[in-house]
Formats: sequence, structure tokens, C-alpha cells
Amino acid sequence: MTQRAHQMAHRSLAVVAGCLFATICAAPFAAELAITIDNIKENKGVVRVAVYEERNWMDKDRANLTAGHAYDLTERKGTEPVVVKFDLNPGEYGVVVYQDVNANRELDRNLIGMPKEPYAFSGGFDKLRRPEFQDCKFGVGEDGAAITLTLR
Repeated sequence: MTQRAHQMAHRSLAVVAGCLFATICAAPFAAELAITIDNIKENKGVVRVAVYEERNWMDKDRANLTAGHAYDLTERKGTEPVVVKFDLNPGEYGVVVYQDVNANRELDRNLIGMPKEPYAFSGGFDKLRRPEFQDCKFGVGEDGAAITLTLR
């Protein structure tokens, strides 16, 4: 190999290494959030999990979820809790979970607006009003987080 070819190969390798290093350093750090959902009374319908940041808290547009998952309860065997995991950037989040018993993609409500299907909010929120983000927020650190939500 000529000296010129050797220099060009060395420069190319340096450029590739620099780009790779920049990509790795610029990539967001993901931490695991494990959500355990318990008190599921029957294996019927779908458990829907929605993870929000403060800026999009309980936005009706599903495209604005930070993360979401639908767990088909007909696949569940026994009465064990359902565990759903997400990779998220460290930060503050709030979670809403409900059992969509009839799988219509909505939390059904009665005439006065109370939920007719089992639901839960993070942070143990259980008042008879729509929660604010501050009521339900929790932190996900670099080491991740694990929370348990009990359907009611």
C-alpha cells in the first residue's frame, strides 16, 4: 500500500470512529419502566396502559402518548398480575391504566361520568376527579423504575 493510500485509509477510519462516537454520545439514554397491574378480576378484554409526560398529560390524541401498550387478557393464564415494560428516557411520568372489558378502545362511563370499567392512576391517585399530572407523577432514573397499579 502506498503512503498516500495508507493516509487516506487512516483518515477514513478516524472519520468513521468519530461519527460512531458522536452517534453513541448523542443517543438518548433509555431506562426501563416496569409497570405491574394487579387486581384484574377476569381475563376479559384488554388492559390499556398509557404513559405520559407533563406536556401531554391525558391528551385524548393517542399519537401524543409517550408510550403505550395494549395487553390482551384472553392470552392471560391464571390470576397473576400483568407486567408491562417500557424503555424511556430518565424523567418524570404519569401512567393511566384501564381494563377495556368490551375492547371498544374507550374507558366506558356511566351517566354522571364515573368509569364503569376498572382503572388506576400512578401515584395512588384515587379521588373522584380528573387528576392533574402532579397528582400522578413519579420519577424514572437512570437505573429505571418499577411501579404497581391496582385496578379499582
